[in-house]
Amino acid sequence: MVKRALDFIHIPTATGMLVCMPEESVAEFARREGVSPRRVRALIEQGAIPARRVGRQWLIDQSSAHRPAASRPLANRMRANLLAILSGDAPEGLSASERARLRRYLNELMHSPDPDRILSAWVREQALLKLQVAASDLADLAADERIVKSGFSDPRAEIAAAGQLEARVAKDDAAAIRREYLLRPSERPNVLLHLADERPPSPLPLGLLLVDLAHHDGVRERSRVVELLRKVDA
Repeated sequence: MVKRALDFIHIPTATGMLVCMPEESVAEFARREGVSPRRVRALIEQGAIPARRVGRQWLIDQSSAHRPAASRPLANRMRANLLAILSGDAPEGLSASERARLRRYLNELMHSPDPDRILSAWVREQALLKLQVAASDLADLAADERIVKSGFSDPRAEIAAAGQLEARVAKDDAAAIRREYLLRPSERPNVLLHLADERPPSPLPLGLLLVDLAHHDGVRERSRVVELLRKVDA
């Protein structure tokens, strides 16, 4: 559950108070957040980033973070930990400031009216194969242990999509599966395969399911992202 995972992000002292983060320079903040120092100074002047001036230098609390635009993907480590928390796992390998930033990202995602748009921008699609398979082979393909159902084909999506299959598959397995089942590229596909670096676990972690649903244009899929996030945060 997200709330249980988020407990790892708090940094309590013996008295139960939160520890104040140390301050950092504009250059350090810019490097950490992946933006230019000029942009950071502009955001400070606009009041978007809390900071205090000491002489000629701005000092920024390390718990502050530039809120990314919806079009900006998260860095690899932040993305992996976001998906871990959405799947009910604890974050790993993050500094105190990164944990604070992750908490803000989660808060933004959970309270956004369009979490599907944010999630699809933060976690970009690696690759998607749009393929056609003979209807008589669809059930066998769906039962193949090398693929894991995702998107509208995952039972948690609660979307009836008869005659279609959406799944994740390791890149190393994709070529063999396409050859064995005579899968061909199609503009009217009945098979959508998301390529992954490794064979995904089954069932698919909830975070990845949410990402695959979020990348759809359909109203049903986008609505399920909102509903599933609501359950996760319950």
